[in-house]
Amino acid sequence: MDRGNVLSGAAFTAVLMSAVAFVVVLITVGVLSHGYVARTMKDEMRADIDTRWNLFAADYRDEGVAPLTELIESAIKPDGQGQHPIGLFDSAGTRVAGNVRSLPGLSGWQEGSLDLITHATQREAKEGKVGFLYRSGALDGHILIVGQRMDGMYRSNRAVFRTLAATGFVVVLTMLATGYLLSRKSQAKLERMEEILARVSKGDVNMRMMVSPENDQIDRVAARMNTQLDTLARLMVSTRATVAAVAHDLRSPLARAYLGLGRALDRIEAGDDPRAEVEDTQAELERMTGIFDTYLRLSRIEAGADGVTFDRVDLAPLLDDLAETYQMVAEDAAQTLVYERPGEGRLEITGDAAMLQQMVVNLLQNAVTHGSQGNRILLRLNREAGQIRMTVADTGPGIPAAAREAVFEPFRRLDASRTRAGSGLGLALVRAIVERHGARISLSDNAPGLRVVVEFAAADAL
Repeated sequence: MDRGNVLSGAAFTAVLMSAVAFVVVLITVGVLSHGYVARTMKDEMRADIDTRWNLFAADYRDEGVAPLTELIESAIKPDGQGQHPIGLFDSAGTRVAGNVRSLPGLSGWQEGSLDLITHATQREAKEGKVGFLYRSGALDGHILIVGQRMDGMYRSNRAVFRTLAATGFVVVLTMLATGYLLSRKSQAKLERMEEILARVSKGDVNMRMMVSPENDQIDRVAARMNTQLDTLARLMVSTRATVAAVAHDLRSPLARAYLGLGRALDRIEAGDDPRAEVEDTQAELERMTGIFDTYLRLSRIEAGADGVTFDRVDLAPLLDDLAETYQMVAEDAAQTLVYERPGEGRLEITGDAAMLQQMVVNLLQNAVTHGSQGNRILLRLNREAGQIRMTVADTGPGIPAAAREAVFEPFRRLDASRTRAGSGLGLALVRAIVERHGARISLSDNAPGLRVVVEFAAADAL
């Protein structure tokens, strides 16, 4: 498996983009958290320093300098590392009490280093490793400094940063690993699909895509492709059958035309009139032309390239004319045609009159052609619940249930020997016209015979 294809896969790309977005969000949250923690801790330190400064100032106002000095010295004894610097200076800047060695130059709230007496913290302060937050203010000729080391706040901020960094690293690494595995899995499916399509392109139309129970996007595409491959397989089988049927149907007319031309030449050489042989040959050629014309029309209708514009068509007068014509055709074949339709009202659909006429003619001609003497044909037109239904039923031999779908295929005939007249395009053309009009056609048993029902949507119901 090509690792480059895996890393460029949709799953890994999506996870990578998500990881980048996560890192951006994490950095933003880290900056905001760092600022929030720093402000919160600094506010707490400021409040603590302010409280202690006010306590020392109150003691100074109540007791004086000497008690304040003792209080400051007792406060700094437990603070060996200078966590809480305290300093009392006189007006000349001389230290009176506390662990702050020298008076800083600025008063008020300050943030920076302090010169402490504690040697460890003094060394750290000189190296710039320790910062202090302190308050410096005047007390009736003295200056009081109260502060607190800020390295605890710095450690907390570093801990927050490290925690966020470690969390981000683990999450991003997990996301990338998950994306890689998902992309690898998808790539495996795509490679299997590619392999199957390659085998199909080489002629193995029975190959199908594997569809996993996960039903992800690739599985849904594979299922759709399987449907298309099924259709392709059926079309290829139908095409082979059509080619074989066309070859069979045209072989006999061509052979008869060839023999007819040969007989015509013999008669010409003998000085006789070849008219009869030429007319027979012409009839065979016209039959072949009719087959080609019908098939081309079928193809154009199925492709929607017939150039026809639909309009409202009233089926009642159209069937009236055809019923009158085929009643005589049926009588000539010793059969009977019965026509039934509502007495009044228009039965309009949206369609093309010429196509619809061709459809009815094919159905009636099939009923007459395949029926024997005494065959009773019923042509009925009626309306039911927004549907206009046309029925053609006969009492002939019918069509077996297993073959009722197959007879709609071009050149498909129940007569396997193909000795009876016909091209096998009649019902194929009927279905193409029906589907072109958005209608439905069904074949059923008429007990005995065949019943064909075509249902159209009424024009006023659209």
